[in-house]
Amino acid sequence: MKALQKSSINQWLLAAFLSMLCPLTMAAGFEGEVTSMIIMVRNGIYAVVGAVATIALLWQFAQGFMGRKTWGDILETALWIVGAGAGIVIATWLFTKGGSMSI
Repeated sequence: MKALQKSSINQWLLAAFLSMLCPLTMAAGFEGEVTSMIIMVRNGIYAVVGAVATIALLWQFAQGFMGRKTWGDILETALWIVGAGAGIVIATWLFTKGGSMSI
């Protein structure tokens, strides 16, 4: 019975210690590291989406040059690319505004 009580007390102390440690990690710059990691991921997404968009638009121009696409088709593809880029920017803006809210 004593071993069970000692184990229970140890678990409680560990939980209390970890709950006190959480704000310290946030104050020690952990939040900054996570933010920089998220920015790196976002920049990676920009690079991949930008490369795919460039290839798609060049392909549309090649198709237009060969007479398989019209200028309307090319303009539609360009608008989809603008929409994809704007979607990333709008999502980032919404996330930033949501993070600045307080209770």
